[in-house]
This record gives sequence, structure tokens and C-alpha cells, in this order.
Amino acid sequence: MDYTFSDAEKLIDSLCEPFGDYAPKKRCLIADYKDANGTDANQYLTVYHSRNSTDESLVESVRQDLAGQGCTLTALGEFTADGKQRALYLAPGYLEEFAAEMGLTMPEDIAAALTAAGVHPVNWEELTHGS
Repeated sequence: MDYTFSDAEKLIDSLCEPFGDYAPKKRCLIADYKDANGTDANQYLTVYHSRNSTDESLVESVRQDLAGQGCTLTALGEFTADGKQRALYLAPGYLEEFAAEMGLTMPEDIAAALTAAGVHPVNWEELTHGS
């Protein structure tokens, strides 16, 4: 599935194409965040960064960028080239808030539920052990 969101993105893709495996990696993301007033918002993002960068550094980069705008990152997801999605980051309390808004009951064992769903964000320890 093609997750190209804009003409500018198509231009950057074409500029990077000659670099092949040395080109920056394109990451198609959706950021869920609270703005400076605490209002929920989300935004599609396309990020190009070093192939040597970690998911942790990507999450931190997005978090810092949003913080500079007075916003707080609550979740970060990625659309992958194989048509799947994955959660890169889930803020503590995000799942509980989402469940409450949707009228859902939270499972007692969050770690087991996340594992069964194949969800393993970069802040796994924080979510499952409260650190």
C-alpha cells in the first residue's frame, strides 16, 4: 500500500531514489497528542531519517517537536510498507483513556493483552511495569 500523503513527499521520494539503500528511511506516522489546551488531536507525519536511527530516537524526536509547540505526545503509530500498522509509542494512561472514551473494559493483564495483540511499543517497560 502506498502511504504517500503529499506532492512534496513525492518530490523528496524522487530526490532520495538515486541513493538506493543509502537514502534516508521514509516513515509514515500518525501522531496522537494533546494540544496546549489539553484537547485531543492527531496528525499524519512523514519523516525521513537515518537508517541507523532507532525507533526510540524517532519517538523522542517527534515528542520533542510536539513539546516545542506546547503539545504532549500520547501515541505514535506507523504505517508500514507491507500495509500493516504498528504502535511505536503509547503514553501511560493512553489505553485507559481510549477504553473509557469507547466504553470498553480494560483487561486486567495489560502486558498479556498487548502481547496477544502483537503490540510492543518502545516504552514497553513503562506501560507494563509502571516505571
